[in-house]
Amino acid sequence: MPRPLFYGWIVVGAAFVSHFLNYGTQVVAFGIFLPAMAEGLGIGRAALAGTFGLARVVSAAVAPALGVLVDRRGPRLLTLLGTVCLAAGALLLAGSHTLWHVVVGYAVVMAVGGVALGDLSADATVTRWFVRRRGRALAVATMGLSAAGIVLPLPVAYAITTVGWRGAWVLMAAAVLVLGAAAATAMRARPEDHGLVADGAAAGADVPLETSLTARQALRTPAFWLLVVGTNLGGLALFGVNVHLFSYLGDRGLPPATAAAVVTLLYVLHTAAKPLWGLVAERVDVRYCIATCYAGGGAGILLLLMSPSFAAVLAFTAVYGLTRGAQSFVTSLAWSEYFGRDAQGAIRGLAAPARFIASAAGPVLGGWVYDATGSYEGALLAFALAFLLGGLVAATARAPQAPPREA
Repeated sequence: MPRPLFYGWIVVGAAFVSHFLNYGTQVVAFGIFLPAMAEGLGIGRAALAGTFGLARVVSAAVAPALGVLVDRRGPRLLTLLGTVCLAAGALLLAGSHTLWHVVVGYAVVMAVGGVALGDLSADATVTRWFVRRRGRALAVATMGLSAAGIVLPLPVAYAITTVGWRGAWVLMAAAVLVLGAAAATAMRARPEDHGLVADGAAAGADVPLETSLTARQALRTPAFWLLVVGTNLGGLALFGVNVHLFSYLGDRGLPPATAAAVVTLLYVLHTAAKPLWGLVAERVDVRYCIATCYAGGGAGILLLLMSPSFAAVLAFTAVYGLTRGAQSFVTSLAWSEYFGRDAQGAIRGLAAPARFIASAAGPVLGGWVYDATGSYEGALLAFALAFLLGGLVAATARAPQAPPREA
C-alpha cells in the first residue's frame, strides 16, 4: 500500500506560491507596468524606478520584527499579512495619481507584504519540515521565484493592453488574494505540532539531530557575518544585472524581442537549475555550492564582456543561468544548515537588512556608471568581481560546531 503524501510537500507548495507572488508582483509585474504607468501618470521612469530603492529601505526596517513574529506565531499569520499587503498595494497603485501614491502603494505597503511572503516565512517554514531532504525541498520552493519570470510577463502585458494598467493592477490584486489565501491555509509551522516527523519519517525513526542556535548565538559566530558579507556581495551583483541586463543587450544591438527572449531563457534556466543543485547540495558542503554558483555568475558576465558576438550572449545565458540561478536556493539552505530550525525567522530577519540594502545598491551602481561613462561595461565588470569575491568569502564560512555560551 503506497504511503500517503507527506504534508511537508504541501508546505513546500505553499512556499512556492509565496515566492511566486512576492517576486512576481514586486519585480516582474512592476517592471512590465512601469512604462504604461509612467506615461499615464506623467512621471519619469527614473522616478518610478527609484521607488524600488525606497522599497528596499522599508523592507530592511521591518524584516527583523517580522522574523521574530514568524518564530512566535507561525507562518500562517505572516503569509496572510503578506497577501493582504500585496493586494492592498496593487489596489493603491491602480488608483494612484501622483508619485506619492506610488511610493505609499509600492515602496511601503507592498514592501511589507514582500518581506512577509519571502524567505522569513516560506523558507524558514520549509526548513522546519525537512532535514535529510531539505536541499530538494528548498530547491522546489524557491523555483517560485524564477517561475514568476516565466509565467507572468505575457498575461500581465495582455491585461494592460486589454483593460489598461489600472484595471490590470485590480486583476493582479484579485489573483494575489486568491493564491495567497490558499498558501496561508496550507501553511503549518512544524511537523511535530501535528504528530509528524521531519522528512515524513515513520514515528520513532532515527531523524538526524541538528544544533539550533538562538538569534543571539548566531550573531556571535563568524559564519553569520561571513554569510552576510558573501551573500550580499552576490546580491548586489544579482540585482544590478537583473535591472540593467535588458538595456545592456539593447545597447549591444539586439532587437527588443531578442533581448526579451534572452531574459526569458535565463528564467527558464534558473528554474531548471534549482532542483539540480538541490540534489548536489545534499552531497556537497553548502558553502562550496554558494562559491560555485557565484563563480558561475562572475564567469558568465566575463564571457559576455569578452566578445560582441551573439554566441557570447548565449554562452553567458547558459553559464549564468545554470549557476547563478541556484543562488536564492543555496543561500537559503546555508542559513538552515548552519543555524538549525528553531530561530530561523529571527536569524534571517537580522540578516535581511543588509540583503535589502545590497539589492538596492546594485541597480543604483549600474545606473551611476552608465550615466558617468555612457556604457554598462564598467558596472558589469564590478558585478563580476562582486560575484567572485562573494564566493570566496562564502567559501570560508564554516558551519558553527556548537552554540557559543550565552552572556
